[in-house]
Amino acid sequence: MNQIRPFLAMLTLVGLAACGPASEGPGAKPAPTAETTQSACQPSKIQPTANGFSEVQATMKSSGEIWALLFFDTARTLTDEKIVWRISGSGQLDFRAENGNGIVIHPVWGPDFHESSNWNRPGEEWGTGFNFPERGCWTITVTHGATVGEIRLSVLAP
Repeated sequence: MNQIRPFLAMLTLVGLAACGPASEGPGAKPAPTAETTQSACQPSKIQPTANGFSEVQATMKSSGEIWALLFFDTARTLTDEKIVWRISGSGQLDFRAENGNGIVIHPVWGPDFHESSNWNRPGEEWGTGFNFPERGCWTITVTHGATVGEIRLSVLAP
């Protein structure tokens, strides 16, 4: 009898899986697509700077400040997009971007430390390049020791 129970449990699970997901019933919402994810994106507020580029102040998850200087007007897929960062704090540095489908990417280059700059924001300055594989809403999370913040970008097809 002990050998039959696991077999029956497995058979039951296989039978349930064959019925399809429960979300297919009446009143079910369709799975999000690139279009619905894109329209629901609430990108970070982008503001102009005196040097002709646009900047974004990160939403902070800790104390400190993080700023992003964007070297593009609109982020595009399959293109190396340059972002320069000003980050307060010290310690381990990490950059990661994630979209609504759970895809996680890291910079294709950088972070490169910048010794001097005319961009006047607090913290150390670092340059990165991201190459977004899909369009949609991307959240870039930046960690510099205990300083953590994020920006959200709406990425379009080329």
